[in-house]
Amino acid sequence: MSKQQRYGLAFRFSGRTKHILQEQLRHKSSQIEATFSESLLANINFFKEGKCGVVIFNNPGIAFDISVALQEAAWPNPLQHALCAAPPAGAAGQDNAVQEKAIKLLLKMNRNDVFKIKLTSQPGHDAAMANTIASLHRTIVLNFTQTRLDAVTAYRKHGRQADVAAKLNISQQAVSQMMLGARWKQLKSAEATMREWLKEPKRSALWPIQAKL
Repeated sequence: MSKQQRYGLAFRFSGRTKHILQEQLRHKSSQIEATFSESLLANINFFKEGKCGVVIFNNPGIAFDISVALQEAAWPNPLQHALCAAPPAGAAGQDNAVQEKAIKLLLKMNRNDVFKIKLTSQPGHDAAMANTIASLHRTIVLNFTQTRLDAVTAYRKHGRQADVAAKLNISQQAVSQMMLGARWKQLKSAEATMREWLKEPKRSALWPIQAKL
């Protein structure tokens, strides 16, 4: 087992639903794993009869990006996410222990929580603000139409309106309108904010050490 800091991101459908998460993500899990392959320490595993999943990785800065990819894959059903950290070595850092810790945090989430965070470097009030940003981001995504989702998905992959237009066989003006309707600038801003906030400060090999101002 590699001795590096580990993070577990657990996720499930929010609220009551008959849908099985594993079934809905069956054809999309491998694509998400490929996107974040450089940082993943284990592929997506599903638990509780396929109703919740866990991803383990070594870079906290991508945690929200993974949650966004999962939410877009699960669209139009809302997801909840729970992020926790584990020490870099020892029994508490093993995959099964990280998964169990993340799932436990997920199951304790309130109905209105979207992104629950338990990191030693982030105080509770900051975590509450992060949850609010995640909630606003999810609200925008859940208001997508299928065409807006297709445009955003293609733009994430290609990065140019011309390429998106060619992929979807529509005009660049249509792509521009779709991205405007999808509130792409607001999405990017929320994602960038969360990405920077989730980056853990550099620290010594001792774990955990509370971050100090």
